[in-house]
Amino acid sequence: MRAINPAVEIAGTRSRRGGAVLLTVLVGCVLLLSAQAPARNRSGTVLQSWILSALAPAARAVGAVSRSATSVVDSTADMLHATSENARLRQDLAARDRELFQLRAMVAQAERERLLAAAAPALPGVLTSAPVLLVERRAGVQSALVGAGSRERVVSGSPLAVPEGLVGRIVTVGHGVSRAQLLTDASAAAGGRVARTGDLGVVRGDGAGGLRLNNVPITSSIRADDLVESAGIDGIYPRGIPIGRVESVARGNNLFLEIRIKPSADFAHLTDVLVLAPSPAITEPLGSSKGVGP
Repeated sequence: MRAINPAVEIAGTRSRRGGAVLLTVLVGCVLLLSAQAPARNRSGTVLQSWILSALAPAARAVGAVSRSATSVVDSTADMLHATSENARLRQDLAARDRELFQLRAMVAQAERERLLAAAAPALPGVLTSAPVLLVERRAGVQSALVGAGSRERVVSGSPLAVPEGLVGRIVTVGHGVSRAQLLTDASAAAGGRVARTGDLGVVRGDGAGGLRLNNVPITSSIRADDLVESAGIDGIYPRGIPIGRVESVARGNNLFLEIRIKPSADFAHLTDVLVLAPSPAITEPLGSSKGVGP
């Protein structure tokens, strides 16, 4: 086994330490000189230039990250602002749509009331105008709820009309609401008269929105587009109110014609009606001796 010489080992250790010290001194001198020597561009020292050159990539990376983060924050803020603005615009648009709908409804109602007021003088005994609250159509039944009742002097049997023609009659009266039977109801009937020929018949509803004129003999010269109006012979409806126009005429199986009538009133779009005074035959009690002396 080879023996280790302590003197040689100590000398090697001292040599390494001396080299490290010398290197440290040289590095310190270089740094000291670079800290004092001016850079080429005369702005700062060589040491500062070295430090800036070493830190430049890190600074660029930090700047890029900062710009990216700022861009993300700005984009998020813009998106949130756009979402909020979009919601506000939708609310404004919905409010404008509601206002427009209300204005259109008001204009339509005003126009309808104007038409009713204009038609009132041409109809006999107009009591009041009333809104149609509900129209019921089922299994031959054609009826409506009308926004007028006993407080408007409406009574059972009061006829209903629109500027275009006859609609029906009141059958049940409440204080502020009444039920009406429409002329198109399967059980409704009214005396009818053909304006051109003078033929009389009975107008009946078909329960599906149409009308028929019954009991007109086959010898009649009635033809399509003839006007049919109320005859005033049924004790309910006044005379001379348009009911509809003849749509078709056909020979029946007996001595009468089969006549279909297109109603003058638009039963599919009833909104307001005129309530007429009832016939005296309805309001006067049986056995009345009005106008007769003792």
